Amino acid sequence: MARPARNFVPGIYHLGSHGSDDRHLFLSDGEREVFLAGLGEVLERFELGLVSYTLMGNHYHLLLRIPDARVSKALQQLHTWYSRLHNKLNGRSAHLFRAHFFARELESEEDLLWTARYVAWNPVAAGLAPHPLAWRWSSAAATAGVAVPALSLELEPLRAAVGAASNWRTRYRAFIEQSEEIEVMEDARLPKSRRPDSNRGPLHYE
Repeated sequence: MARPARNFVPGIYHLGSHGSDDRHLFLSDGEREVFLAGLGEVLERFELGLVSYTLMGNHYHLLLRIPDARVSKALQQLHTWYSRLHNKLNGRSAHLFRAHFFARELESEEDLLWTARYVAWNPVAAGLAPHPLAWRWSSAAATAGVAVPALSLELEPLRAAVGAASNWRTRYRAFIEQSEEIEVMEDARLPKSRRPDSNRGPLHYE
């Protein structure tokens, strides 16, 4: 029986996908560059706002502002295109991505900040980088103003969340650089923190 499509409402979502059987999505930095280029084209085509992202090895994270359920088609196109290219480059034929991507609507500015910090710390927790702003395949450094953005970012949500003052990037960086209370869960989707559980909605799969 076909899985019913989820009814996305306008908002900011934490989305992403894992490789099938934890297969690596990116076998080189060149593949990450290609994926980012394709992501940028899809976001522009579907008019989705990129707030934050991190590319890992066997999964990726996006914080997206979406107007409706078009995000499902957008990620489907991205995954299909990249899977074909990845398999061609690496002489493979099996499914690259898991059947369904994960999605959770962020319910408050606090939720947005904690999730952005969790996403930024993923490479550190995985041993890929010594510091969240040191990982090239994340938007954290660009948002903090210490790197050139690889993709066009929608900065207003994070700017508003830390306080819409002229020094908002400094405040964002200070928040991101705090390492206390951040633990990466085994499913690599949500942060553990002292935030009330009521601030976190369930993950949904599409």
